[in-house]
Amino acid sequence: MRKTIIILLVIFPLSLQVSAQADAQKASSESNPQDLEKIYGVGLPRDIDRLAPETNSYPEWQTTQYQAVDSTRLKKVVEDLSAFALEDKVINKYWGRLPGTEADKKTMAYIAANLKQLGYQLSARKTLIPKEWKPIDWSLSYRVNGKQYNLKTAFPSGSGMRKSSNVQGEAVWLGLGSEADFKGRDVSGKVAIIYSMFVPGGRSHSASNRSKLFYANKRASQQGASLIVNIMGVPGNAQFMPAPHYLTRGKVIKPLKVPVVTISQDDGFAIRDDIAANDVEVTYQSEWLKQKNVEANYLIAELKGKSSEDVIIAAHTDGYFEGALDNASGVAVTLEMAHHYATQKEPPDRTIKLFFFSDHHHGEFTRREFEEAHNWDNVALVITVEHPSQTQLYWYNDGLMTSNAIGAFRWNVSGSEQLKSTILDSFKQNGISTYTMMDPNPKFTKQAPSFHIIDHVIYHTTLDIPELVPVEGMKRATKSFLNIVDKTNEMTLAELRSVKSSTTSKQGK
Repeated sequence: MRKTIIILLVIFPLSLQVSAQADAQKASSESNPQDLEKIYGVGLPRDIDRLAPETNSYPEWQTTQYQAVDSTRLKKVVEDLSAFALEDKVINKYWGRLPGTEADKKTMAYIAANLKQLGYQLSARKTLIPKEWKPIDWSLSYRVNGKQYNLKTAFPSGSGMRKSSNVQGEAVWLGLGSEADFKGRDVSGKVAIIYSMFVPGGRSHSASNRSKLFYANKRASQQGASLIVNIMGVPGNAQFMPAPHYLTRGKVIKPLKVPVVTISQDDGFAIRDDIAANDVEVTYQSEWLKQKNVEANYLIAELKGKSSEDVIIAAHTDGYFEGALDNASGVAVTLEMAHHYATQKEPPDRTIKLFFFSDHHHGEFTRREFEEAHNWDNVALVITVEHPSQTQLYWYNDGLMTSNAIGAFRWNVSGSEQLKSTILDSFKQNGISTYTMMDPNPKFTKQAPSFHIIDHVIYHTTLDIPELVPVEGMKRATKSFLNIVDKTNEMTLAELRSVKSSTTSKQGK
């Protein structure tokens, strides 16, 4: 028997076909937003191949002392620690050398192995961060004229609500977010788009309370915005984590009542252009994990000196993103100083104690534990080694420009005028430029004479890469710090602590 196959051909009106296609395209666009591909000016990190200065392009600061300071060793440490962070990036969307992660453990093991080989006595310890907030996943997109675009550079800020979010709302452009920008604008239930400038770095930006300029994010939160998007005004496609959850003294920073997310200037200018001509709807989703008792590590390394008096050299190991400046460069300089003292023919005049800790951005519970337990009566000097070398960047019309100069530093000296003069002379002799005015507070402790320098432009961003951490700057810092230790070894504890004690006899020598 032959089988008859009947094929029914149903022809829809053209209008229905078009409607169905549009619905399908809309559904596809909503589930798979297109990635923005717009760029504005020359920027980082997308133009790093054009902008990275050659290592040998930096003018060398010639000094006759400490010729054994090794550029290759310094650079290798920065690259190795950056590599640990990049390994973490493969696993975590919120990435870097963060406490409790494999990158953190690898970093501490790396440091310990180097110091053990040099003959230092090591003591590895752990403490707990009581609470820690971690964004696990997030997405930010916007819809305009029936198309949806994914903002790939979106990154949650610790200053915002640390809870899972699902927000959809109309975008409102608010410029710099000053009171004048908000005048006559209704942001209740809407997405506040605010342009924020570095003042001068990735952590201090103009929309934040920290800058004390516009209080733009606080104002948007108070006026009922459902989401705050900070366009970080740095040419390029970087990501930014400007606000950690803790102050460095263990105090939790009070978050805003709404989510805050940062985006690059490339993404930000694209949405700005669309807001100028159309209605724009923004969608933000995030998933957060609140953790308790997160493990933080610290390492104490000791090299006995001729005296029982101590010189303490401290460097934090944690960092957001690659953290090449913040603070792989500080670890590199500290390890190079450790190499110097371990390879001398005689023991150092004073005992060298190195302190490495993994929770600087997470409350410094390790440092506080060490500070409370340590006997500070015999401590001659504390050096905090933090961000000691960064390529000087310039805003150049609509783009960025790098240079073969090394950036100037914030600084502090805590102690006698004699100590301050000794330190500033060494900076000058070794090519370290500083801000005109001194920072008011020491970095590590107020219990003993101390000093630090710190650059702070590219930190907390994906601009913080080895290509922008010149080895010449690390060499200058290392030589200067070694010189300062040698000079202060000729001074008594009383001379280091008080300007009136220059005739006091030397202790422990």
